[in-house]
Amino acid sequence: MILFAAPATEIDDWAGIPQKKEIGGTQETTGFQREEDKKRIKELINFYSNDSNIIQNPLLCATRQTDQDVVQFEPDANVEHSPFAQTGILTIQSEPLESLSLLDLLRRVKSDLERRVSSLAGQQPSDKLLVDLKRRTSVEAIETQNTTDSDFADGEGDMSESPEDVTDSEESAGAVFSDESHIFDFWEEVAGRVRLLEELGSSFNGDEFLGYSKDAMISFLRPIVVVDGQHRLRGAVESAKFLSSKPPYSGELEQMIIDGADPDSAQREIEAKIARRLPISLLITDDPAEHVFQFVVVNQKATPIGKALLGTIVSTSLSNEELTRVSDRLERSGIQLEESRAVAYFTRNPNSPFYHLVERGLTSENNDLLQWNVLLSLVRIFQDLKGGRLFGEKNDYADKWKRTYLASSDIIADYESKGFSTPFACWNQFEGPWRDVFAAFWLAVRDKLADLYDDSAPNYWGSPRTSNIFNKVSLTILAADFFQYLCERRLGISSVQTIPKLVDDWLYEVKPSYFNRGWNLEGVRKDAPGRRKQWAKLWAEYRKDPERLPRVDQYRLEMKD
Repeated sequence: MILFAAPATEIDDWAGIPQKKEIGGTQETTGFQREEDKKRIKELINFYSNDSNIIQNPLLCATRQTDQDVVQFEPDANVEHSPFAQTGILTIQSEPLESLSLLDLLRRVKSDLERRVSSLAGQQPSDKLLVDLKRRTSVEAIETQNTTDSDFADGEGDMSESPEDVTDSEESAGAVFSDESHIFDFWEEVAGRVRLLEELGSSFNGDEFLGYSKDAMISFLRPIVVVDGQHRLRGAVESAKFLSSKPPYSGELEQMIIDGADPDSAQREIEAKIARRLPISLLITDDPAEHVFQFVVVNQKATPIGKALLGTIVSTSLSNEELTRVSDRLERSGIQLEESRAVAYFTRNPNSPFYHLVERGLTSENNDLLQWNVLLSLVRIFQDLKGGRLFGEKNDYADKWKRTYLASSDIIADYESKGFSTPFACWNQFEGPWRDVFAAFWLAVRDKLADLYDDSAPNYWGSPRTSNIFNKVSLTILAADFFQYLCERRLGISSVQTIPKLVDDWLYEVKPSYFNRGWNLEGVRKDAPGRRKQWAKLWAEYRKDPERLPRVDQYRLEMKD
């Protein structure tokens, strides 16, 4: 293993990222990296754009199988080394693969696969595959490949696409184990394209052919393989490009071009100057099996911190002043700090109706607590005034109330004198009016409809597994229906002190026993889509005419679409 650091733009020149891609809906490459997540890269660009931000985890790389000694390590002479470590010079030779034609790159990938599986050498792609490939293209389409790829957009897919749902490391790791027949399939697809391009000769000079692009093939041929850390590398490279377009670097680039420098060379020089130096852990092994093993170990053994524990750590490990110093950096890095703070506040505040009733991610806590993300969804309804929908309906009543009645609410009447540009900016801030409204609302609901002390009661304020009210479905319905009531009555909120009266009016004639009955839910899932709609319908109809309680057998049913 060799430990060193290098500029991200330089790493990008000699390190390839073999990705698992689907071509034409049926064929897959032999790569083991998931495709790029553009949202994650954008977050990393923002992260790297702040000079104070450092990612300490090294990129995990390995040498690629090759017939040349392009990666060499020469120990320092006249230096006494320990039995465990030595210093020296690492040399990585990288040829300009971009200058090669797509046909040459495909030939090299084909040869590389034949080195891995010697039985492939001398074989030929099947006539059936060749006929199929020829049918999928035409001479006219090939001749115009250099200017448009629309002819292949439907059937072949764009190899640069990054599906948003490929995020789970377990799924990615499971996909890398392919038997030798799959390697043969990939070899045959490559070999078939080599055969066709050889037949076409000089009539084709494009960068992509039937879904196989130069960039994708180059990733299989670089002297170094990125086993883990592709998003960190790509984020750092894109960050250098982004910063080069901003002062003072944009002015420096412009002056270099005025002075006669080649624009592309000048751009690369500026990016190299800006680029982060990333730590690298390089495995000196050419064995693809070892590369995949390391990838699986990293992605399966590294356990991310859950959101509940993240919120607990962030909110309890830093002072307010310390939190202020890093809050913007965390938010720009894609970590929802304010959400974590809000949930942690209601979980830890003794005056909160959710005090000690929500998971915090600690191993010592009991497992019958309201999930962190459930409280988060309730917080969002009040803080962001979004998501106030009754299950089965499209109307967002929290959003409607925001658009129609927030501005006229006396609770934010002094927003301008407090320095806020809009009523919502005043309402939405971490310590804004929403927070006291949220707490007052749920305290009033709890005192009206729930039992705080008897943990065996069906309406116990706790124990989401057994309680009819203290669970995701019921709490969401109550929050959404409250905002629907405010919209129906055209009501704003004048002060926190008026919340109990608003709740009393909203629940007028509603019997406290609504949730305090056995609903016979053994063996059913409360959060099933059809059952959520059924509960929302039962509650909405009852609340508007609370003369008779719904039959308890109705709660087991699921509404059909």
